[in-house]
Amino acid sequence: MSVASSDISTSLPVDWESDKKHWPKEAAAILKEHGVVSLSRNDSYGIIDQDVCDNANQSAFTRVNEMHTRIASRGLDPQGIDQPYRFKEIICRDEGGRRFDIPIPWLGGFVDENRSIGTPLKPTEKKAFQVLHKSIKNAVQSVVNELWEDDEHYKQLNNKNRSYVAAAGFLMNKPGSHSQDWHRDGPDEGYIDCFVPLIDLNESVGPTAIQPGSHTSASAVREIADTSEVTTPILRKGNILLFDYRTVHRGLGNTSKSTTRTLAYAVFKRKELGSACDLGDVRNFPAALTLEYD
Repeated sequence: MSVASSDISTSLPVDWESDKKHWPKEAAAILKEHGVVSLSRNDSYGIIDQDVCDNANQSAFTRVNEMHTRIASRGLDPQGIDQPYRFKEIICRDEGGRRFDIPIPWLGGFVDENRSIGTPLKPTEKKAFQVLHKSIKNAVQSVVNELWEDDEHYKQLNNKNRSYVAAAGFLMNKPGSHSQDWHRDGPDEGYIDCFVPLIDLNESVGPTAIQPGSHTSASAVREIADTSEVTTPILRKGNILLFDYRTVHRGLGNTSKSTTRTLAYAVFKRKELGSACDLGDVRNFPAALTLEYD
C-alpha cells in the first residue's frame, strides 16, 4: 500500500504550545502505525523558532570547524574522503567523506548534562544548543508521552521520569556526500529518533528517506528495501521528523553545489521500570578516542 507524505504528517496549530489537547494524540497514533510522523505548523513557520535554529546552525559549524582543525593536526583528512574516522566529538559516517555526526550533551533537562563528549562545548555553543533542546523537548515530550501511555511499565513510573534522552547532537551533510545504505538505528523497541532541520530542506541537499511501517517487520533490511514504499519528507527549517529506532531509513546524498544540510537530533528513550537514566545510545556511539588533548 502506498503511503503519501500527507499520511505521516501532523499539522500543529499556531498556538500549539498552549493547545496540546488533540495534536499529540494524532501524532502518536501515526507514529505508532507507520513508525514515522512529521510535525509542522499550519502556517509558513517552523515549530522551532527560526532564530533558535539559526543560532544552533552557526554553533554547529563552529563546532565542526574546530574538530576538523584538531583532526588535521593529527595528520588525518578532516573531510574523511581518504578514510572515515570516529572520535568522541565527531564521526565521519560516509565511506566517501563529507557526512558527519557530531554528538553533544542533551541540554534540555531530565538527563545528565555533563555526559562526556570529549572536548567541552564553548559557552556560546552551549547556550545555543540549550535553547534548541528545550524547544525540542517542549514539542516532542507530549507526543512521546501519548505514544507510550498504554505501556504497563510506563504507567508505573513517575510522570516526570518516564523517558529521557539517550543521545543528542547534529548531522552535517556536505555537498558531494553519498547516499547511505538503508538501515535501522537498532532493533530495540522504546527509542524514538527526533530530527530537526536547521535549514529549509529540498531534494538536492540530502533529506532523509523513510520506509513507513518497517518498524514492525521482522524481515531483513535488504528484503524490506526491495519491497517497501518510500517517502521523503521535505521539511522547513524548525519542523520535526520523529521515527521509531527500528524504522528503515537512509540519508540521501547531497547533490547541491554549495549548501550544507545541518539537522539536530535527539534520541528519546522510554525508561524501563527500575532502570537508571544513564544508558546512552551505545549501538550508534560505541567508545572512541577524544580530540580534547593535542
